[in-house]
Amino acid sequence: MNTLLVSVKGREKRLAVVKHGRAEQFHLFQPAEQSHVGFLYYGIISKVEKGMNACFVNIGLEQNGYLHRDQLPGHQNRPIEQIVHQGQKIIVQVIKDGTETKGPRLSATIEWPGEKLVYLPKGGYTALSKKVDQPNKRQRVADWAKSWKQGEEGLILRTAAFDATEEELASEGERLRKEHEQLVKAAIMTKAPALLREKPLLIEELFARMQSLQTGEIICDSADFLSALKKDPRYHENQWRAHYHSVDEDLFSANGMDSELEKALKRVVWLPSGGFLVIERTEAMTVIDVNTGKFTGKSNQSQTVLLTNKEATIEVARQLRLRDISGIIIIDFIDMFHDRDRVTIEKLLKQEVKKDPKSVSIREFTSLGLMQMTRKKTKPSILETVTAPCPTCHGTGRVKSAETIAFELERKLLEYARDEQEAIVVKITQEVKEVFVGEQHQFHHQLEELLHKKIIYRLVDYPTPLGEIIRTGTVAELSTN
Repeated sequence: MNTLLVSVKGREKRLAVVKHGRAEQFHLFQPAEQSHVGFLYYGIISKVEKGMNACFVNIGLEQNGYLHRDQLPGHQNRPIEQIVHQGQKIIVQVIKDGTETKGPRLSATIEWPGEKLVYLPKGGYTALSKKVDQPNKRQRVADWAKSWKQGEEGLILRTAAFDATEEELASEGERLRKEHEQLVKAAIMTKAPALLREKPLLIEELFARMQSLQTGEIICDSADFLSALKKDPRYHENQWRAHYHSVDEDLFSANGMDSELEKALKRVVWLPSGGFLVIERTEAMTVIDVNTGKFTGKSNQSQTVLLTNKEATIEVARQLRLRDISGIIIIDFIDMFHDRDRVTIEKLLKQEVKKDPKSVSIREFTSLGLMQMTRKKTKPSILETVTAPCPTCHGTGRVKSAETIAFELERKLLEYARDEQEAIVVKITQEVKEVFVGEQHQFHHQLEELLHKKIIYRLVDYPTPLGEIIRTGTVAELSTN
């Protein structure tokens, strides 16, 4: 049974993918960490760098975006100065978020994602999902794409396209084509630089998971969100059942996801037979060490090692999805006695990463017996999202960030909405309070109005961010204590 838990109460939005009662993925969307990937901008080329074969585009953010020649449609390997010029206005899409020192990476080859296909107004090519290998199906879809496309258009046919009728494909393609035409018209009437289209990340992630899982149930803590979801043409009632979580207890807490999220932050992950993984994040890569632990096996050592490595392989693939680990990943499996065992592990790993929604590239075992792999990064990992460098150990460890603690406190307070007490006292550190109350106490006032309660703060000096409820009662008794 597939379950999607969608929590939209409070400022932090959360999505959990649960399969057979076990967490598979977490997607957290904090205001300060909002990704711009997929956003469409009307920008102005501020500088053309011949030596880099790239240009910088002012899209209205603090840093200009980086647009390489290869991300321009129809470039035909010409030098960039022959394609664009300084001051030129251009529609671009963010393909990778910027950092503190670098602006976002951009593409002028715009993508409009749908359920069955991705429409590229100036893509100039057709690509078919590699997950479907039946020649007759591939030929049918390729023939349809060839007949439907116009001019410079391109298409990426998803796995779902192979079981769709030509009418369904044409209907979705026409809808995306119309959206792009409307965007171009809007850009002409807009003063650059400007944001043309904001990608609702939670909604897009939700539909992406619905598409990959195909059937299941959706549980959400907002009736309004579910109502809007059901009106979306991508929602199919015959595949997904939607339920409203109406009780006061937080949705994630009620379904055991808060504890699963806590586990996803820990270094050690236990395996079924008693072995364990140690997951270490460094500046350059993630290193995963496999250990036999308490498991000694019932047969010879070779079989014990192979069984532990098999369990580790399955769990490593799951942890990559669960924690959203990306970049370079090195796995130090337990030394195997035979080459055939290494081949077995490599095949199993390739099989398991097929479940991953992100692109994963498996290299090979090194001469030292280390497995090398990479996973595409599109947004910060769970660890990066919910924690910050520890101020006590000067960054060698991590603790929950002030933002994460503030959002957790917000959710806990929302559970008191039907409580009859007049006031709530919270113990809080200064950095958490600043996030919690917002500028000019905006969020503080909103929450008091929603709860119909006065929130009283007790500031404490603590080495790490802290925010917790300590008492409830009348305003009179709590204000004097």
